[in-house]
Amino acid sequence: MNESTIRAEVARQLETIRAGTEEILPEAEFVRKLERAVSTGTPLRVKQGFDPTAPDIHLGHTIGLRKLRAFQDLGHQVVLIVGSYTALVGDPSGRSATRPRLTEEEVRANADTYLDQFFKVVDRERTEVRWNGDWFSEMKFTEILQLASRFTVARMLERDDFEKRYRAGEPISVHEFLYPLMQAYDSVVIQADVEIGATEQKFNLLAGRDIQVAYGQEPQAILTLPVLEGLDGVRRMSKSLGNYIGVADAPTEIFGKTMSLPDKLIVRYYRLVTDANAAECDEVEQALRDPDVNPMTWKKSLAHRLVRMYHGVGEADTARQAFEKQFSRRETPSEMPVERVAPGKFRVRALMMLAFPKQYTGTAAGALFKQGAVYVNGERVTDPGVEMTLEEGEEAALVFKVGRKYAKVVGTPGADPAA
Repeated sequence: MNESTIRAEVARQLETIRAGTEEILPEAEFVRKLERAVSTGTPLRVKQGFDPTAPDIHLGHTIGLRKLRAFQDLGHQVVLIVGSYTALVGDPSGRSATRPRLTEEEVRANADTYLDQFFKVVDRERTEVRWNGDWFSEMKFTEILQLASRFTVARMLERDDFEKRYRAGEPISVHEFLYPLMQAYDSVVIQADVEIGATEQKFNLLAGRDIQVAYGQEPQAILTLPVLEGLDGVRRMSKSLGNYIGVADAPTEIFGKTMSLPDKLIVRYYRLVTDANAAECDEVEQALRDPDVNPMTWKKSLAHRLVRMYHGVGEADTARQAFEKQFSRRETPSEMPVERVAPGKFRVRALMMLAFPKQYTGTAAGALFKQGAVYVNGERVTDPGVEMTLEEGEEAALVFKVGRKYAKVVGTPGADPAA
């Protein structure tokens, strides 16, 4: 590659990597690593660790997995660390108390379900999987002392959660101090160029840089990623809090849980945990600024997309139909405007404009269909050119819902179709 080609490729990769990333530290070092990788054709070794403290993963975990997949698609080497030994300690990040310790049997049982779920997002063929028990179980006590000597207690107490617990007189077990060092040593063993993790992992990720230098390695760059709010819209997604959507949940469960999300999280979920591109996410955000657009329309679209991603299109369609059959009737008001029109065949856009006279131009009406904001008798219609037959009588009426507005078109012989 010539210099201009290298610069263009580095810029392209940076744009992808920055998307949805909170921080890249130090960014100048990361750019140099990326330039070297592109110019030499040597992939970056990109690390993320997961402790199997529970048997399943949820959408919050997939933020990191999706970033790993992005690195893979750019040609870099992903290294997944299964924390079979760090899970025995328990990550104290963000904790106000010591985690309960798991047994080796519990960790192994949880880990057995992890990898299949990882590979719903990350490409199995392009992933190096390492278990940190492979090296920690072989370490001599003198080697552990050597590792511990690389970090000071004062530095450890700079951690926000440790500092708060220390000032409050809450107990901090010595083994918790080992966790950041163990995570850091993982980076030494696999010679990580980059490590990614949630924002609350920042201390641990930075510790990895220090420990790599102490062992004579070039320090890794770090990427911090957002923490996903759970279904309550406040606390981080967590199985222990019960506010999660599991990757392995049944299709109807994923759909129903998604529909319980606060409206304010629709765009955030689109951006962080779906395969929607930036333009699609921008379209959702723009649509939701329109007071006439019902957020439930886009929430259903989000739910359908999530089910499709993990279970396929057929299951997603079935889950949406089941939800709408169960709940759509409850949304329909008992009273609404009624327009009487001579029976016949109509394009659905024309019928909608008859249902809401003088409210929409043809262009505006067509846009609402494309946004997924129009429902007829509880079924979403996205093609404004679809023909529908309006038959005679109240029982054959067509109920339109556009955003939060409802109107009914009733086939009435002798009525003026242009009324």
